[in-house]
Amino acid sequence: MKNWFKRYFIKLLFLIAAISLVLSGIVLIQSTSVARALISVYIAMLGTWLLYGFDFRDPFKSGWQRIFVLQLVMTLVLGFYFLNAFQIGLLFAMALLSVMYQFNLPFITHRFHLKRFLLVKNVLIGFSWAALVPFGAHTFDDTAVQFLFWFVAIQVGYGSIIRDISDIDHDAKQQLRTLPIYLGVPKTLLFLHLINILSLLLCLLFVGFDPFSWLFQLSFVVVFYKALILLQVQLNHRKLIWTQYLNILTCLLIFILTFWFNS
Repeated sequence: MKNWFKRYFIKLLFLIAAISLVLSGIVLIQSTSVARALISVYIAMLGTWLLYGFDFRDPFKSGWQRIFVLQLVMTLVLGFYFLNAFQIGLLFAMALLSVMYQFNLPFITHRFHLKRFLLVKNVLIGFSWAALVPFGAHTFDDTAVQFLFWFVAIQVGYGSIIRDISDIDHDAKQQLRTLPIYLGVPKTLLFLHLINILSLLLCLLFVGFDPFSWLFQLSFVVVFYKALILLQVQLNHRKLIWTQYLNILTCLLIFILTFWFNS
């Protein structure tokens, strides 16, 4: 029962994270229609469940899976009507990234799997999740959308390395080449602290050194939050509350701050 709760609780957190990033993009632009906003959020939810909760081994094995497939098809059809060309193209790009991450590539070797390569998995995860921000905003022309895309890509990308720390034993058995396996946990944590601090440099590219800019303030709060998580992981990297739960909720924090500064 405990393992069942843990498994589905993490999936719920992923759904919250996906919704949060789409809503962040919507809040930034504030010019989208209600129908487009709702369909964008719902597609993000279905896509997240498709990756983390759907059983591809037997897609029609149960009633709820058949219902899921039906609503996925219907929602995608509606999406072609309500979404603009940019969102549709981005949706295909996110799907491609997800396929590259999840599946073995055909016609090469049976064991060829992109996520077995060092940091490739983390980069793919970072960009695919960050794409939810411009997907919700339905544009990439806005400066704040561009900043949040790159900032989320870094935060989610190295957040996936934090999750790799708690999965180090499982990944070793699967012969995956993750950073905690390659460097060891202590050196990996030092590397993550460095990346976390360097993510603040994005502000210099977009707004310069302006402590009064909301982009700088958002970045500072998130970087401070992740620094606290990393310190706790250093004390005990087996505790899922730090490596998984609160780590995944970084996306919710980003939405809350985006909403706060733009309301």
